[in-house]
Amino acid sequence: MNAPDAMAPDAPLSEARSTPSTAEWAFRALLLVLAVLAVVLGQHPRRGLDFRVYLLAAERFLAGTDLYPASDGPMPFKYAPLTAPLFLPFTLLPARAAAALWNLGSVAALGALARLASRAEPTSGERSPWPWAPALATLALLPAFHLEFFYGQVDAVMLLLLALTAVGAERGRTWAPAAAFAVAVLLKPPAALLALFLLARRHWRVLAASAGVGLLLATPSVARYGLEGLLAQGHAWLDTLARTTPPWALGHNPQGLPTLLLSLALPSDSVPSGSALTLAQGLALLLFVAAVAWSRAGPVDLLALCCLGVTLLSPLAWRANFVMAWPLLRAVAEAKTRGGLALLLLAGLTGVLTSDALLGAEAARQALLWRPYSLVFTALLLWAAWQSRRALPLPRSFSALRPGPRS
Repeated sequence: MNAPDAMAPDAPLSEARSTPSTAEWAFRALLLVLAVLAVVLGQHPRRGLDFRVYLLAAERFLAGTDLYPASDGPMPFKYAPLTAPLFLPFTLLPARAAAALWNLGSVAALGALARLASRAEPTSGERSPWPWAPALATLALLPAFHLEFFYGQVDAVMLLLLALTAVGAERGRTWAPAAAFAVAVLLKPPAALLALFLLARRHWRVLAASAGVGLLLATPSVARYGLEGLLAQGHAWLDTLARTTPPWALGHNPQGLPTLLLSLALPSDSVPSGSALTLAQGLALLLFVAAVAWSRAGPVDLLALCCLGVTLLSPLAWRANFVMAWPLLRAVAEAKTRGGLALLLLAGLTGVLTSDALLGAEAARQALLWRPYSLVFTALLLWAAWQSRRALPLPRSFSALRPGPRS
């Protein structure tokens, strides 16, 4: 929003609000840069590797063959069998075009998220969020976005799905947010963490309806494989996760809180037992829930905390997945406090200073074994929780809200 002294004295308030500020133009310019990067990386035949795995799973679904063959080696399809048909439309395009379109969809998702989950207009006693916050949050996460597009991952789409769930529920709707939540959980089961938002805000009907939508989304898979065949695919999926997660959990790439906790007791690159991994995940979840409960966060900040939690609590979390921290970085920057901006800068430097391009592969590997992402983003989580508890005079609700019955 433009500053009041930049407006004409007789300009209507609505006209002033419709004029993009320099900060808004900067954010749009960053989206344009991301769009170019998305297309370039999507066109490269050796990139978009994860997205090509999604396409392969969709093709296998169409053929009715096994989604999780052991022959896939280190690049298996790790999503639930019900998600394979979601990628079918992309199989109609050449692989490069499909990857570019997927990446462009991720950029569009970020733009939609920025509008959908923004704070409401300030009322008496509240102040406007700092307008540079979206641009700064995007800049801080540019290394993560680069990796997101390089591999063609789903995190930006996940952010939009979680925002659609939260904002739709706050509007008093049921089925649209339930559908978004069900798809998000199917894509990444840790997205179930948004149930904390729905429970805290008493959106019982959305939770119940999401279970019904999940059953509906199972229909194509039941039709293709039959109930017994789908159960077999489900077992194969769980076996794939059980086989591939422990060897990955203490490598240099994982940066989630469970990995940080495991690193305190086990040497790097060791293979934790299933019980140790479960204990670390449970402890990480307990710490996260305690911080969120203590924060007394309003809807905007609660959504941001839950989005970060989807990545931070996963033993599979790696650098690209911290795209999910975008709402929290934005929320921290909106308050424009020295401590928050220092942590935002530290988050940006973490992505730059641990890159292979800067350090070289081996030095970057050694740096990542210190779990810098986990340390910095856990600090951001605690800062945001403390900031919310202080009840800084920022609007707590979403700008997209309209009057409607509570769920």
